[in-house]
Amino acid sequence: MELIDKEIADCNLCGKLEKLKCNSLQIGKSRILVLGESPSKDGWIVSGRAFFNSDGKLQASGKILNKLLNICGINIEDVNFTECCKCIISDRKRLRECIKNCRSILFTQLENLDFDIILPMGQYPSEAILGRKVARLKDIVGKEFIVQIGGNKKLVIPIYHTSPINPLSFKGNEQIFKNLRSKLN
Repeated sequence: MELIDKEIADCNLCGKLEKLKCNSLQIGKSRILVLGESPSKDGWIVSGRAFFNSDGKLQASGKILNKLLNICGINIEDVNFTECCKCIISDRKRLRECIKNCRSILFTQLENLDFDIILPMGQYPSEAILGRKVARLKDIVGKEFIVQIGGNKKLVIPIYHTSPINPLSFKGNEQIFKNLRSKLN
């Protein structure tokens, strides 16, 4: 992982954007990896923990994700987590381009983790992991896909982003997590 961290630190494909100063992975004990878009300025870039602020409090998106994970009998500390883009993207118009630039780093990172299920949060992470453009997120949310990562096949189940401004952040994902619970048992 140190080589990946160095590759991330040395990368300038998107210009000289700010990057995480900590490892861009959160390792949990579950078989799930949650895949986000890119780090936010007030997220784990300051706290060192995904979905937590600098005061150690769970942020709004993390609270919703945690509530969903509780359906499965786990919590946010149990999941593996990384983001497609390794830089802080302030201009969302550049997100797809920057995620494309980071895709090889992401897949190298994922090859070195032990998990079975990937939950990409939203359209761009879903596109990155599936390797194709998605016209409408609602057409793939909750559906199951198999993706080859290194020598292993992983189950990918796209979810809606858990941002509180997303009206589907909980209600749109609730049945997905109920179905996921049976896969984990």
